[in-house]
Amino acid sequence: RPAIPPEYGAAKASEYVEWGHVEDRLTRDRVYWIATVGSDGRPSVRPVDGMYVDGALWVGGSPATRWIRDLATNPHVAVHLDGVDDVIIVEGVVEILETVEADLAEPLAAASKAKFPEYGVTAAVYRKRGAIAIRPASVVSWTHIAKDPTRFRFG
Repeated sequence: RPAIPPEYGAAKASEYVEWGHVEDRLTRDRVYWIATVGSDGRPSVRPVDGMYVDGALWVGGSPATRWIRDLATNPHVAVHLDGVDDVIIVEGVVEILETVEADLAEPLAAASKAKFPEYGVTAAVYRKRGAIAIRPASVVSWTHIAKDPTRFRFG
């Protein structure tokens, strides 16, 4: 269980969120809200299009954006999906890949085509431009905070 103060009723929880539910939401949801912290210590939150492929969240972004510049100083991020009744919060570390090998570029392009066909991103684009991976360290989820708050941890 995640550490939740008693006044939220989580101590009475008797169920857990299934990992498959988390993966389904990460795969299905179009937007991830990403929180970063810059070198000045100021937080920043942005909605970013993203995909879930092979256990990581994959996003793109211009190096000119503040949140990408923040990652140069601090690669730790928090990601929250939309909604308050079905909560998924991912904490992890970002890896910026300058290029992507073909064996990963193909599944990324397929996921992009399925989720964001309007962008027309191909494997060749990933191979040339790279991608940004968010590798989860922990995930907290609940569908009702007093019923099933759950924490998943990753090595």
